[in-house]
Amino acid sequence: MLEALKPEHFDKVISASRIISGYSEATLSFRSPSLALHMRTILLAASSAARTLLLKKSPILGITDFDSALKHIKGFRELLETNWKFEMGSLALKDLNEKKTTNPQKLPVTQDIILFKNYTQEIAETCVADLKANTNNIQSFKKLTETILALTIILNRKRIGDVQYTKLKSYYQESNDINQEECLNSITEAEKMLSNHFKRIVTIGKGSKPVPILFSKNIQNYLDVLLSVRRNTTFVPQENPFLFALTNSSSKWVDGSSVLRKYAIQCGAKNPSTLTSSRLRKQIATVLQILNLNETEIEQVATFMGHTKKTHEEFYRLPQEVFQIAKIAKLLLMMEKGLGGENKGKTLDEIDCELETWVKNSEKNRSSGSEIDIAEENIMDKDSEGEMADKNNSDNTDKDTEIGVEDMAPKTKKIKKKKETKEENEKKGRMEKAGKDRNIIKCRGSWNGKQKAVMLKFLKNHIKNKISPKKDECVKLQREHPDLFKEKKWVQIKVFIHL
Repeated sequence: MLEALKPEHFDKVISASRIISGYSEATLSFRSPSLALHMRTILLAASSAARTLLLKKSPILGITDFDSALKHIKGFRELLETNWKFEMGSLALKDLNEKKTTNPQKLPVTQDIILFKNYTQEIAETCVADLKANTNNIQSFKKLTETILALTIILNRKRIGDVQYTKLKSYYQESNDINQEECLNSITEAEKMLSNHFKRIVTIGKGSKPVPILFSKNIQNYLDVLLSVRRNTTFVPQENPFLFALTNSSSKWVDGSSVLRKYAIQCGAKNPSTLTSSRLRKQIATVLQILNLNETEIEQVATFMGHTKKTHEEFYRLPQEVFQIAKIAKLLLMMEKGLGGENKGKTLDEIDCELETWVKNSEKNRSSGSEIDIAEENIMDKDSEGEMADKNNSDNTDKDTEIGVEDMAPKTKKIKKKKETKEENEKKGRMEKAGKDRNIIKCRGSWNGKQKAVMLKFLKNHIKNKISPKKDECVKLQREHPDLFKEKKWVQIKVFIHL
């Protein structure tokens, strides 16, 4: 190790790191850019460990010139801190960011989560019934342990390690929260019911941080059966301290990653690869963007998830396309229309972008388009009439040479006349429809918020039954609210239902 950590071998270490992380000279990309970034941390840790042994003059190094070796380690660390970012770091970070942008991470969909939960719950119910009938059924015991672990991870959105390493004594330990009664008095009745429905324990998670875990009534019932069988059988040795203990092992636990992967495939989920602990955590952090949570509530959620608020916002929360299109697009359109001052102090949900104006403009465009279509149809009709006339002339010229033409002539004329009448009626209908559409567009006008509210209330039955109001009804509305509709015609109120 000391030989590799010499300054003269720094370039070789760079080359080896590139090989390990799968660097390609042709594409300037890494197969694993995150590993390339972590290589610096690994090398710094290795040099620190070597420096410690050299300072202690440890005999396991097998050298006598400790001062020279320390000088080499110091030079290597200097190169690592100054040159690594140019040789590896910047390339790896650039590649990592590009891959994240071009290949966004998929989050689990609700249907898959529900399917997974229902499937594992059915297995748990079956195993409970089997164990009640026969406590020596070790296969049912194993499956019940796995399903309870999976259901707990899905419910709490915890890291797998936080749940699978839960100790048995932590589950049995009673909560000794201070001022418990005062806290219960400050919450709603529904929240009190939830407090009674769930059991909360605290276990030690990542970084030796306390991590709370909730168990629903169903999971508690499953655990009661599991622990009862565990006490009365020899499936799990008594010295095994874990709640989700591995059978026939005194120090092992059930692997949560394998359990999630196994049941995600078996349940028939469309995207089983998304049903992982980290993606479930990212999903809940992303969904929280939809809710209007204050800073304290977000911090409480982050604490429950076992990380800080900063980590929650930077690493778990993902930008969603729907949010960007629906919310940010509204903001951009508002700025484009120059309505920034009018919407001062409003949230994105409160901003009114006056979509009615855009709808009206689009309707005008559609109506002008229909006029063009009608004009084109008129030209086509004239051309077809000309072609028909030419054809009739040629038929009359050749009628002496054709057999039975005189007998068929009256019938042919009737067919032609009927066809022409049908085409004229269709053309007339299209013209009338286009005229009606233009009249409706002219009559609609624009409405303010108060006018809309009054009309929606007055015309709610008409809108529900999809019928237009009569003239006397529109006039009645105008008389009841003369200030609101003094500049409006009764026809405009009538066509409001078509908006």
